[in-house]
Amino acid sequence: TKPSSKAINPIEKCYFHNSHLKRKTVYGHQLVVALLSCDGLVLPYSIEIYDKSNMSKIDTATKLIKSMPKPVNKGYILCDSWYSCKAIFKASALAGYAYIGALKTNRVIYPKGHERLGIKLHKFATSLNKDSFDLVKVKGNHYYIYNYIGHLNDMKNVSIILSYPKESFQKEGSLKAFISTDLVLKPLDILFKYTDRWVIEPFFRDCKNYLGLDSYQVRSERSILRYLTIMFIPYTYCKLYSSKTLQFNTGLKLAKNNFKKAQIIFIYSAALNGQPIEKIFENLKIA
Repeated sequence: TKPSSKAINPIEKCYFHNSHLKRKTVYGHQLVVALLSCDGLVLPYSIEIYDKSNMSKIDTATKLIKSMPKPVNKGYILCDSWYSCKAIFKASALAGYAYIGALKTNRVIYPKGHERLGIKLHKFATSLNKDSFDLVKVKGNHYYIYNYIGHLNDMKNVSIILSYPKESFQKEGSLKAFISTDLVLKPLDILFKYTDRWVIEPFFRDCKNYLGLDSYQVRSERSILRYLTIMFIPYTYCKLYSSKTLQFNTGLKLAKNNFKKAQIIFIYSAALNGQPIEKIFENLKIA
């Protein structure tokens, strides 16, 4: 909601932001969220309100990465193209993680023939013929991919994947680029690992649909942060309660059904013990 000039107590930490979803400027909070994923289990780790007057998104993400536990084996930081920069690459490495992320197609690389001035990814991609690409399948979809290993302006020796949907090869606006600081990974492995980043979308959807993320009405920063922290508790509970599926919706449905069963068992037991109906209403707080 756009702030009123007459508002005595406006919602704190609200700013105007560009919404990619609505394709316009909106007024509200932007949240920086980190999820931890291991062996199919995805749990929320951190959530912060982005305060553009205090710290940039890159600085916020860097601070968050530094706080993360070191991986026991190999770990990867997965981000969208906004965060694919030197500061995040460095923070990830210092924290013990390799980095995999989307990359803007206007970034400059230095392949053979362009060692001195470099060439932008989208121009380089259109200079290649189809035979230079490999046709692969990722989660039911086919893509033409090309793997470049070399330099960016802010990072040496990285693996970059150029990707076109099979039906949109070299069409304007169809190119996607991805980067990995782990040179051991094969191109297809990089793409598969990057798809794990998409779990952030159902996380926000579930929190909005079931946990009130898009309808909270508290105003102070302290109250908002308290709500966001509390929101993590039922989300994590439902994930763990879902047993082998590790799905929030499954856990939520199971928890609701078991709660209803517990209520029915309580009412049945109370009736068997001869409790008056008014007493049962009182115990259920519906008197």
